Amino acid sequence: MIKILEISQLISSKLDLLKNSVIEDYRIIVRLNLELDILIITSEKKVIEQLKSDFSKYKVTFKQILKEDFEEHMYLKNTFQSNETVNLGLKYRFNSLLSKSPNSLFKVQKKHSTPILTFYSYKGGMGRTTTLTSYALDLAINHNKKVCIIDCDFEAPGYLNFFNLGNNEILKSGTKNGIVEYLTDYNFQKDIDINDYIITLTESHEKRLKNLFIIPAGNLSETSIGNDNQNYTTHRDHYLEGLSRIDLANEANIINGFESLFEKINSTIKPDIILIDSRTGFNDIFGVTALILSDLIVGFFGSSEQTKPGLRFILDRFYDLKIKFERKTELILVNSILPDNEKMSNDFHSSFINEVGKYVEFIQEKKLNKAITEQAQLPAFYKLTRNNILEKIGIKEDESYEQDYIDHIKIIRDKSFVDYNVIFNAISESDSVNKIFEKIIVSNHVKTIELKNTILRRLKQLLRNDDGKPKLFAEDAEVKPETFFYREQMNELFQREKFIIQGFKGTGKTYLYKALVNPKLDEVKKELLRRSEINTNSDYRFIDIISLKGKGEPKSFDFKRIKTSEIKEKRYYFTNFWLVYTWNSILLDAKTKLNYNLDSELQSYVQAINPDTDTKRRFEELINSEDKIIIIEKELKLLDEFLVNNKINLVVLYDQLDNLIEPNEWGDSVSPLIDYWWDNLNRFKNISPKIFIRTDLYRRLKGTNTSRLESNKIKIEWSREEVYSFFFKLIFSNTDSYNALFEIMQRSNRYDEVFISNTKKYLSKNQNQLNLYRNEIEPFMTIFFGKEVRSNTGSLGNTFDWFYFNLTNADQKSISLRPFINLVDGSIDKSLQDPEKHITQIIDQKYFATRENRDNAVKQHFDDLVREDFNKDLQIIFNFLKEKGNAYKQIFLYKTELYELLEKIFAENEKLLDSKSVEELKEILVSNGIIHENVKPDENIFYFAQLYKYWLGLQSRKYEFKQVLRKSSYRK
Repeated sequence: MIKILEISQLISSKLDLLKNSVIEDYRIIVRLNLELDILIITSEKKVIEQLKSDFSKYKVTFKQILKEDFEEHMYLKNTFQSNETVNLGLKYRFNSLLSKSPNSLFKVQKKHSTPILTFYSYKGGMGRTTTLTSYALDLAINHNKKVCIIDCDFEAPGYLNFFNLGNNEILKSGTKNGIVEYLTDYNFQKDIDINDYIITLTESHEKRLKNLFIIPAGNLSETSIGNDNQNYTTHRDHYLEGLSRIDLANEANIINGFESLFEKINSTIKPDIILIDSRTGFNDIFGVTALILSDLIVGFFGSSEQTKPGLRFILDRFYDLKIKFERKTELILVNSILPDNEKMSNDFHSSFINEVGKYVEFIQEKKLNKAITEQAQLPAFYKLTRNNILEKIGIKEDESYEQDYIDHIKIIRDKSFVDYNVIFNAISESDSVNKIFEKIIVSNHVKTIELKNTILRRLKQLLRNDDGKPKLFAEDAEVKPETFFYREQMNELFQREKFIIQGFKGTGKTYLYKALVNPKLDEVKKELLRRSEINTNSDYRFIDIISLKGKGEPKSFDFKRIKTSEIKEKRYYFTNFWLVYTWNSILLDAKTKLNYNLDSELQSYVQAINPDTDTKRRFEELINSEDKIIIIEKELKLLDEFLVNNKINLVVLYDQLDNLIEPNEWGDSVSPLIDYWWDNLNRFKNISPKIFIRTDLYRRLKGTNTSRLESNKIKIEWSREEVYSFFFKLIFSNTDSYNALFEIMQRSNRYDEVFISNTKKYLSKNQNQLNLYRNEIEPFMTIFFGKEVRSNTGSLGNTFDWFYFNLTNADQKSISLRPFINLVDGSIDKSLQDPEKHITQIIDQKYFATRENRDNAVKQHFDDLVREDFNKDLQIIFNFLKEKGNAYKQIFLYKTELYELLEKIFAENEKLLDSKSVEELKEILVSNGIIHENVKPDENIFYFAQLYKYWLGLQSRKYEFKQVLRKSSYRK
């Protein structure tokens, strides 16, 4: 903290306490020479003397002003005219960045219609300049647009790397200047020839590159100026002299200089668009070009801690100006440079979206006084992964080397870099830029309405049960080959060592289990084999060890009958228990599913597994007899030999564990099952397990080194791309709705025939599943839900990101499928009744994004959770939070705050709760994805899922490393 600012705030706090008692008013002025002037209207001289004594070691001047003097002197009245008691005074730099009350300069009206885009990054190496030049090439080559590039990265000009300018004779000769020379010349001479500052690519073999016009940062030529050999001066020396003389703190002068430049550019070149490459870090040029003059800011930020100061700064300033001045400037954030591994880059990008989204909510609620229930305006989010070709630009073997330039042109012409396709489309479709393209005329016809209704009626049929209520996707939905969604993680399903299927509730574990165990779904199993690169004629058979609860099948043990506390050798007991359970379940199905007709030596024990005392007694007779356990082990081995001889692969399935066994019993009862298969996986050649485990309960395993199991897990969590692709597969699964959707896309005139044709080909080869890339999915999201979600105050984000941000789980990575389906389902009926004939999307945001529909979707999801086993306490927790927990309605709680809340709930409702401790209450919230623990250096915090923010009315807040500010009686 800057000491003079700290002291000014401290004095201000003291004077506020004295106001209206011993003083009437005051003003604090921070002088440019780093001294403080304190003007106090008071008749009490003792107050002044005491303040002088208190702050004697600082350069502070306290001035007493009598009431009568104040009334007589106009300059004093002018000083007190502002409502701000602390005046930070003049600055050498950063006026445009630091002004708390932006002046009239921020209301500057552009004198021309040419879109101006500023590309900014807080740190170097973020891909900013490469993306700018690539977008310029895309506009010039693929769209025949005139593009003017201005390099404002004064301290580190970098355009010699691009467009093969390293060998440009005009640049080497020093006959062309740049923006630095222009701004200095503008202040010195009356008339300027703009052509002296522009570089063109007239010598390029690529015809359309003649559409590019580059204004470099300045003349960096090593060529000497004049013939004075005694005083060797180069153009670079002049550049630095000019740069040193530009008064960057004089906003008005800088703005006038740029406006003059834009005027000359427009009258001479007449470009379609102007692209500005801004300096990195905190700088005045960014404050002027981006915050004041630009129509669109494209910001590049990595996922590291180093970029966060710059990221939060741009968000603070952008929304401050946008909301206070109702500016139409747009913001696109590019999360860069991410690993080229798809999963890793998606994980980083998901965290980036959530962190930025939550911070934007915070600044709009706390700083701009938005209501908690009002959705925040969000920027558009995109990701940029590493690309080997782009990283080699500028790396030359010798001066004649041009391959980097040739490769750069090729990657743009061929549109072979997916991330660029997505980012460029987003920029070109923005409100600021889309006007330079030919306006799309959407054909409206009664036929379009019929097509829309065909799709909606199909969805209504798929998403609802016979009683009209929404299905619980994916657990409750009937598994059908045409709608089964093949996920990338399933490609490892038939690897023997991958015997644990892990995921949170609602991620589709039971949906997969039902597909595997159902003998009628042979088509699904064959496709899973193909994706796993296993011969589809291989004979794989599946036996469920535990039947689905409530289905009346004879394999459901009542675990409540086991009194764990009374068992001395728990690990021994449960190891044998699972051995018996597995053996019994397999032999119940062995004849019908395996054609295995050998009777057991213990045949009298092979009976239905029912939730009754008789089954428990029969199990315990086997568990407690070593002789019988030996027989069971021998018979499983004999079965394995039979399977090997008949080339049958048996997969035994363990699902429903979380519905049958209480969470607090998992450590003792389930850990031995995992250990058994870990130890015996290779003992059997043709018998292998798949154990379906909830993520939060997996952490409760004990006596097991869970880190050793990392290579044995398949993690199933929904990514946003999977959720969207699954949704569209529901539409594509029906011929009528499939045809209707593609016909609507063609009628929209937004998508060329090549895209539609290629998509259809891909769907035909991939079971009607869209490729999990944003540029493949977003067109369908746009045609279905519209390009963006808007409120009366502005954009709430594009639909692709809006759904994801508002439906994320507490881990801030995965997304919940059920609420998404609920949102769609809740808007179908009104969409079918919509009289609107001018259709721009299938479901309008006035239906899916309303507060009522969002609340209903979350409530349905929550009610589904409460109905599940061991979840009754959720209702009690939420009722308390809604009715009595206002102090805890925050988007995250510090650990002490969370335990305070849960202690109060436990104390008030102990007799009603199933949970036996505060810790168990916490685990219920964690297991259902409602809260997630984030590790922090001073005290961990628990984030609520964004899903519940508006339904519960949770306030935004910012994590701060100041433990002393949080007082709590409870310590965990």
